[in-house]
Amino acid sequence: MINAKFVGRFSPVGAACRPRLPIFAAGRPLLRGARSVVATVIEFVLFGLLAVLLTSCGSAPQRPPAALEQAQSADKSARRALREGDLVRARALFAETLTLQQSLDNLPAVATALINLSTVAHRQHDDAAALGLLDRVLAGGPPYPAQMRAAAAFRKAVIQLDAGRTGEAESALALAEKECAEPCALRPGFLNLQARLAMGRADYAAALALVQPITAKMEMDKEELGNARRIAAAAEAALGRQEAALGDYQAALELDKELGLSSRIAEDLGGIASALARLGRKDEAEGYARRAQAVSEVAVTAGRTR
Repeated sequence: MINAKFVGRFSPVGAACRPRLPIFAAGRPLLRGARSVVATVIEFVLFGLLAVLLTSCGSAPQRPPAALEQAQSADKSARRALREGDLVRARALFAETLTLQQSLDNLPAVATALINLSTVAHRQHDDAAALGLLDRVLAGGPPYPAQMRAAAAFRKAVIQLDAGRTGEAESALALAEKECAEPCALRPGFLNLQARLAMGRADYAAALALVQPITAKMEMDKEELGNARRIAAAAEAALGRQEAALGDYQAALELDKELGLSSRIAEDLGGIASALARLGRKDEAEGYARRAQAVSEVAVTAGRTR
C-alpha cells in the first residue's frame, strides 16, 4: 500500500507535471527587467500556463463507471460472506456480480462469477446447479479465456469426485490440464486431485508421490497445502505409518485453522483421533474425537441457519 504523502512522487500525473516547471525558472530573467510589452505578454502566458498545469495536477482521478463499481463492491461483499460461512448471502451477491459483469460484457469476470457461484452451490449441496454453472463456462457461446475454462473444468472434476463419479472426474481433470497453459497456477490443485483419485484406487504410494512436490515447498497456496497434507496423512495411515500420519494431520489442522475451514478442521481432528487410537493413545484419541464432533455439529448448525 502506498503512503498518501508519497502519492505525488509516484503518481503519473505528478511525474508529468515536474519536467515542465523549469520553464518558469527560465522565464524569470525576462520578468526582472523593464516591463516591456513583450515581457508582460510572456508573464501573462507563463502564469496562465502555471494555472492550467496546477489545475490538471491537482485534479482527482476519474472514477470508474457506476456499474463497474457496483460489480466490484458486490464481489468483495460476496467473498467476505463466503469467508464468514454465510452461503445464502454469498450466493445472492455472486449472482448480483454476475448480472453486473454481464451488462459490461466483461467475459473473464463473468466466468469468475460463474465459477464462484458454483463453489457456493456445491457447499450448499446443490451439485446440479453447481455443474450447470460450470457448463456455461465450458460449453459453446462466449469465448471465455482458457485459464477460466481450466478453472471451471477443475471445479467440475472436484464436484464429480466428491459425488463418487470417478470416470467423469478424470475426464474433467484431463480437460482442465489441456486448457491450463504453463506456467499453470492450478497445477497444485491438479496434483491433489490426481492423488485423491489414486487413493480411490488404493494406490497409496502413488498418492504420496503426487503430493510430495506440494508438501516440499515452503511458498505454496495454504488451502492446497492443507489438502496435500491431509491426503498424505490418509495415505500414511493406510500404509500403517501412524506417526507420520499424525504429523501430517496436525500440519493440516494448523493450516485449516488459519483459513477458518470448519469442515476440514473437523476432518483433521478426526484423523488425529484415528491415528492416536491406532498408536494406543486412547485418552488423547477420545479428546480429539470429541473436538471433531463439536466442530462438525456447530458447522452444520451454522450452515442450516444461513
